[in-house]
Amino acid sequence: MKITVVGAGGIGRMHAANLLSTPGLTHVELVGRDPGRLAASAEAVRERAGAEAAAEVDLSTTTELEAALEVTDGVVITTPGRTHPGLVTEAVRRGLPVFVEKPLAITADDYLELLREVESAGADERVMVGFHRRHGAEFRTLKGLLGAERAGTLRSVHSVNADRRIADAAGLADSGGLWLDLMMHDFDAVPWLVSERVDRVYAVGGALEDRAHAEQGQIDTAHAMLHFTSGLVATLVGIRGNASGQDVRTVVHGSRATYSVGETAGVAVSRIDPEGGIHAPEAVYEGYQDRFAPTFVREMQEFVDLATGQGRNASPPSSGLHAFEVALAARRSAETGQVEQVEPLR
Repeated sequence: MKITVVGAGGIGRMHAANLLSTPGLTHVELVGRDPGRLAASAEAVRERAGAEAAAEVDLSTTTELEAALEVTDGVVITTPGRTHPGLVTEAVRRGLPVFVEKPLAITADDYLELLREVESAGADERVMVGFHRRHGAEFRTLKGLLGAERAGTLRSVHSVNADRRIADAAGLADSGGLWLDLMMHDFDAVPWLVSERVDRVYAVGGALEDRAHAEQGQIDTAHAMLHFTSGLVATLVGIRGNASGQDVRTVVHGSRATYSVGETAGVAVSRIDPEGGIHAPEAVYEGYQDRFAPTFVREMQEFVDLATGQGRNASPPSSGLHAFEVALAARRSAETGQVEQVEPLR
């Protein structure tokens, strides 16, 4: 079985390395535009995967996308968000199973057009969007507890998504900026966890740390308050350039129990005890790939299972539409300074 990875950047290299260790594969091909960078990326993939995995699965590179799609069993798309609709459409028309990083699109028109294309081909269950928290054991356990009403009536949700590294501000427009890129994970995960829809949003954001973000009209810090149809409120925080380390946590308060994910040994938080003592973490996550390493491995395994007809799709395009609607409302709210209704796109 062969999987083609389109895009040889950091995310593409990570997925390619994980695929090399995924049972059932015989060949992984990395597609990019620059032969020199492709060769360097392939070497990094082999090193990351380890000698044993690299020896058992063929790894090749090519700059010829069309030729690569002619002889593959599935496609993993990790290019900038603006390119996703065209690449997904091409793969779907060839009948290929697709994994595509979020955002699926960066405009409403492109998202809806792509949904029509995918659904008319009967491919919604064959396209997996990269909402990796849906694949994580910690988040699945939390969702199960909430679904079983172990927390009782939900009273509050607080979610923090702080990337250790600052993003390249010049390239953010191609991914939709912080609202459609970083925060999209939270706009998907929180409604998914609580099994409710958001009806209105209040959001604010700014470039508080990185001057380059301000110069490019981008933000590095965001806050969003999501109001759900039941009256539940969730507060979300998104930060790029969190120098203390990667920090991704979610806390849910209910009438009978409180649950949290992300309170692990690697969380980038210094604790202050009741006596005033300060306790810095012994080690912190270097980035999102470190924080979610087991989850990303499971994500690729589940994509391969989907491609071979042995698994279900945890994140089809249709299920991610609400997250996109919430993201658009949050961006509008940040621009207008007002509470914005979440408008259904269809």
